[in-house]
Amino acid sequence: MRKVISALVLLCSLAVREGKAQQPLEVVIVATSHYNGSKPAEYRPVIEKLKAYRPDMVFGEYLTAVDAQQLPADQAMARSYQRWQKYLQRRELTATPLTAKQAAAAQRRLRKAPTLVRPRVDLARYYTAGYDRGNAEYQLYLLEEPLKGLLTAADRTYYTQAFGPADSLRKVKLVRPLTEYHTIIFPLLHELGQEQIFGMDCQRYDGPWNTASGQAYTQYVALQKGFKVDSTTAQAATYRRIDGAKTAYFAHLNTAPTDADAYRLLNTPAYEKLDAALNFYGGEALYGAPGFPTQAVQDMHVQWKLRNQGMCENVVRQARAQKAKRVLVAVGASHGQAMREILAQMPQVRVRIYNDLP
Repeated sequence: MRKVISALVLLCSLAVREGKAQQPLEVVIVATSHYNGSKPAEYRPVIEKLKAYRPDMVFGEYLTAVDAQQLPADQAMARSYQRWQKYLQRRELTATPLTAKQAAAAQRRLRKAPTLVRPRVDLARYYTAGYDRGNAEYQLYLLEEPLKGLLTAADRTYYTQAFGPADSLRKVKLVRPLTEYHTIIFPLLHELGQEQIFGMDCQRYDGPWNTASGQAYTQYVALQKGFKVDSTTAQAATYRRIDGAKTAYFAHLNTAPTDADAYRLLNTPAYEKLDAALNFYGGEALYGAPGFPTQAVQDMHVQWKLRNQGMCENVVRQARAQKAKRVLVAVGASHGQAMREILAQMPQVRVRIYNDLP
């Protein structure tokens, strides 16, 4: 009897430990536009809504530094990271970037004196050299926007020696003023007093995705050419349906009178349906239609789901490691529905969307 009781006590103890290890995690998905070209005031309602949520962590559609370093050398995204390494090496400031220990010291200095420029420039170099694009961009945003007017002549010289002129940073895409990060997410982080953005993208399936999407596009171009030759065929009817998905998408998107309204629209089931049709040549409704690249589009869907699964796992793993209770995930609008559905199936995870926030 004592052995049975001891076993039950052990099981209860393990259950308690497991419960503590798996505290409920709330994830808010904000489906974003990758192009945000309006004046900053247009995005202020979006920032305020997200700021009121006060997340413990904010994730963006970036790779973690570890995942970025493991990209195959011939992958398109890997070549971007290689280009940024070469860009740093060509700058006038040739000192070795900070070590991890020195970077931590720089962060401590900035907590006490956030307007210091040199340690922030050094951190931006550290992140760039370390394949952490998200945090490199965040530090550069701070230097280009809220701190810009505070730079002394000596600060400006050091910054230029390290990174070159502002137009070069834009050309190499380390500063991207029209993205959702520059217009919404980085201002949000700054106003929340958070030091970093967390990457959660997954590019492990990029090769098969490119193969499938390339095949689908080739067949789509063939449909388009056939339509121009003879618009009365069954294949021409399929092309019209694909083209109709594009027309419906932009007509719906243009119903938003302001950028704040557009963000509410991006986070609705009606938008998600149109977005899926746009990205997958009309989607499942056209499977089997004459000339439609059914197999290629199905293959695209497989890789797309795997990528979204990887992104969700990256979010939950890192949030658990940080013992976060509520996190915000900013991701391109095309990912919103898929990620929400995947997260909803994960144990001890509650998922909400941007429009759920007050």
